Amino acid sequence: MLSKKKWNQYGQPDSKIKGIVIHNTNNQHMDAEQLENWLENDNKRNNGCHFLVDYKEVRKVMPLSWSVWNTGQGMTFGNLDCIAIEICSNPSDIKYDQAEQRAIELIKELMKKYNIKIDNVYFHRDFDNTINCPAQILKRYKSKSVFLQKLKEE
Repeated sequence: MLSKKKWNQYGQPDSKIKGIVIHNTNNQHMDAEQLENWLENDNKRNNGCHFLVDYKEVRKVMPLSWSVWNTGQGMTFGNLDCIAIEICSNPSDIKYDQAEQRAIELIKELMKKYNIKIDNVYFHRDFDNTINCPAQILKRYKSKSVFLQKLKEE
């Protein structure tokens, strides 16, 4: 878990969670553990996420009661009321497939737990259409709606 001292984020009760924002790290040389270490020690901005997902694990790196700057939009909906998930990109397709599947299961679980409808699952790009994020998902599925269908599958 990232330190509270460095990550001075705005708190929110879990009941205020209204959505999920999906990202791809687009850093093909770090797994979730390495990215958590980078966020804690080398990240010079105040950006972050709640979960890092790779082919090995899901790492919860911030409490869901913390708002996380992840959309580039200041104190708006995506930052204040959404769970931010980073899916680690990896040069090996099979490893990325595993990471994406872990993320899909996590998203489904969070949707159920917090009663989040499919319309409230966002891509980073939804908040800033100049950003190609989640790049790996956009490249693979060509559209958000095709990816979201995976969240409806049992």
